[in-house]
Amino acid sequence: MAIFLNIYSQKTLKGKVFDANNNNPLAGATITFSGKVGATSDKDGMFSIDCDKVSRITVSYVGYETYQHSIKNCDDEMSIALVPVGHILEDVEITATSNQNKSLLYQPSSITKLSVTELKRGDGLFLDDAINSNVPGVTMFRRSVSAGQQFNIRGYGNGVRGTNGVNSNFDGQGYKVYLNGIPITDAEGITLMDDIDFGSVGNVEVVKGPSGTLYGLAIAGVVNLKTIRPEKGKTSIGQDVMFGSYGLQRFTTHFQMGGEHSSLLLN
Repeated sequence: MAIFLNIYSQKTLKGKVFDANNNNPLAGATITFSGKVGATSDKDGMFSIDCDKVSRITVSYVGYETYQHSIKNCDDEMSIALVPVGHILEDVEITATSNQNKSLLYQPSSITKLSVTELKRGDGLFLDDAINSNVPGVTMFRRSVSAGQQFNIRGYGNGVRGTNGVNSNFDGQGYKVYLNGIPITDAEGITLMDDIDFGSVGNVEVVKGPSGTLYGLAIAGVVNLKTIRPEKGKTSIGQDVMFGSYGLQRFTTHFQMGGEHSSLLLN
């Protein structure tokens, strides 16, 4: 009586995944082969997979370039150095919306957007001319000796401190104003825009109603002001001249330079 035993030994491929710059182990790196996940590296960056039917593996990790390697000898322990991705992202804009259609007409909130065309349509001297003639339900008051620039959005916004408080001509109630994402309205609700050169504003976005609360305490709405953004890779210089009644003379010189990751605007 003869007994034959066929014994097959399972080959295991071992390796370590680490950062190419500082040699720190990378825990959680994914090792895939044949389109399937074979293993993930442990806290020490170590991993092991069955090498019998594997000829090529792919190692990936978030923030690092993907590494591919052809296996020639399963007995060799691999040392895989992943290189960090050196790309710099461009501006990332995140918009909170429940509709896939990004058109303003299909947004679940009341938004009015003014471009340079609307801002220059009037006499171009004051921002309130463009706001009052192009944004329904919103009134902007011009700076005077005894009162500041204020917005009134859907009848709400004049500076009144509570129901029994005193009226302040320099306060704006229930709304917020931003310039390039920086809040102009302080914690007490006071908005001073005397130092803003409205000639350098190229985009105005008015969010009306309760959707303004996404920006904080702004139940009346939010006014987003954005300065003119120079075109990338272009440099230009120009001058605007305006003459009008009562001795009006206005000269505006502007210099724009757009770089790869920065821009410069002089107005």
